[in-house]
Amino acid sequence: MTHTTTDTTTDNRPQLRAAVGHTAKRLQESYLGSRGDRAAAIARGILAQLRKNSSRPANENPIGLQETLMVLSPQLSDSELGKADSASPSEYAAYTALSLFARHMQSAKRPAHIEAQSFAQACGRLVALSDSNSVKPRFDAMQLAATEEARAVHLRSLVDLLKARELGFDYGAFAGDLRALSSPKNRNGVLLRWGREFSRGLSNAPKTDPNSNTIDTEKEI
Repeated sequence: MTHTTTDTTTDNRPQLRAAVGHTAKRLQESYLGSRGDRAAAIARGILAQLRKNSSRPANENPIGLQETLMVLSPQLSDSELGKADSASPSEYAAYTALSLFARHMQSAKRPAHIEAQSFAQACGRLVALSDSNSVKPRFDAMQLAATEEARAVHLRSLVDLLKARELGFDYGAFAGDLRALSSPKNRNGVLLRWGREFSRGLSNAPKTDPNSNTIDTEKEI
């Protein structure tokens, strides 16, 4: 696996959101060709490796976690890195977010990482643009998931649906939310905000798919 040079830091301030957001932006720009053919080829290789991680938990994939940490730039702070024999909440969040980002970018022609566009808001837009009744139940099931593994299954499904509609979101912010979800103290706050942002995405979505001329006559609520 070929890696770009990563930044090191001795700062213990949280770096997760910036690390994932900047890494996704860099890989996306390279993959879509704005940094030249060589950078595009390197990005394709890195994304292919990260994509393999999307179906395996971080704690069962030490090599995949290592590859994720190596590609991050900037790196996680010392306080975010794990000290025990399992992935820390920040390591888990970075691993999950970047593996889903790599899945989202497969064969992509448009950006999957869009700054300031939340994951839940993108899912709300997806409901408005979809002719399927399954999106909202999948989002609800993801929110109600009792374990990180169960939530990951629903997240993969939702990312695949967003990919099909070429709807992106902010993967840096998403990683921060995933870390917060691992804390019982913060979980309900994230889920409440996601519900609010989902509703906003649904109500503010255009009535036509921006990537087609087809009018969607079925708007789910």
